[in-house]
Amino acid sequence: MSSKTYGVLLVGGMRSHQENYALQFQADPRCRLVAVADQEDAPIDRVILNQALADELDLPYQNLEVALERTDVDIVSLCPEVERRAEIAVCCAQAGKHLYLDKPLALNSSSASKIVSAVHESGVKAQMFSNVHCNWAKEAKTTLEEGVIGQLRAIHCDITFAKGHPGSVKQQRRIESGKRSRYTFAEAKPELFDIGVYAVSVINWITNQPVKSLVATTGNYFFKEHLAYDVEDFGSIIMELADGTTATISSGRFGWTSHPLGGIQRIKLVGNTGIVDFDANQPRLEVHAAEPSFQPPVPHPLDPMGMWSSTTNGIMQKNRWKPISGQNWIEEEFRSFIDAIDIGTPIEMTVELAAQSVEVITAAYHSAASGQTVNIT
Repeated sequence: MSSKTYGVLLVGGMRSHQENYALQFQADPRCRLVAVADQEDAPIDRVILNQALADELDLPYQNLEVALERTDVDIVSLCPEVERRAEIAVCCAQAGKHLYLDKPLALNSSSASKIVSAVHESGVKAQMFSNVHCNWAKEAKTTLEEGVIGQLRAIHCDITFAKGHPGSVKQQRRIESGKRSRYTFAEAKPELFDIGVYAVSVINWITNQPVKSLVATTGNYFFKEHLAYDVEDFGSIIMELADGTTATISSGRFGWTSHPLGGIQRIKLVGNTGIVDFDANQPRLEVHAAEPSFQPPVPHPLDPMGMWSSTTNGIMQKNRWKPISGQNWIEEEFRSFIDAIDIGTPIEMTVELAAQSVEVITAAYHSAASGQTVNIT
């Protein structure tokens, strides 16, 4: 391991995943947080939140163009709004900075392609946040590679977040527009994109197969906030991969009390000689004790879905299930990125795979709108 210390520039502030990413970089002895930065014309509400994170971490807040000229900046951790993500990522890559990218990679396929091209042309390292360093995902990939189930016939992934206060909208048939011109709202996100990207990315990574065609559906089942902004709270996709494998996902958000922990994270492999399940919450202990039942927090006016650490501080912990794997996969996720820069280890969730996920989910919205199968490759 080299003795170099890597300067990390943070783009994005409070009420973004930068609240968590910054702490992960700060915890690695090879990294040093340098500053928080953003574009000169960033929205004023973002500027205020950026400054708040800078104050929290005792860092300067700078114009992005100026910050990228600093010789002590090696890495940019990128958490701006999805609508601005591609423009900023390209600028940072062209400045020769390694990129740690929030998910999803970009708003649409053309924007994702710009990031991929910029990374290739500059030669910088780039990684998108994902679940591929979780034990359940790694075990699924190893099982497939070792031929334990023979030839893969089908793969299914569920990822669902147990956050938010459900029951405020009657179940109805969603009318999907097929277009996603805006992603960022304070109260809600399009969950097939926001959470479904985890499931699609894991399948891309495990199978290493592009998607040939798909059919998808989106729905509003749980939250008035999603309905108000015309974004779905749940969705599913059925895909045919290039080698004929069937791949399916279901993803969304279904409320604080809908799961004993943070939500469902599992994957099933179906082969011609066997079927195997992998679950983030297995093995586990189930605790039955004279303790108060979990009570969801009072909805925060700027974060009713419980998306950000700063607005969910002090919430009651769920104690019924105790997973016993002992893995700190978040730490592993960030360590792997620094290792790729420091000692040249391969990046698992590359920008190419991340861009493929954007293409798949964009096509899924078109399918949900038309009710038809959409061909990709």
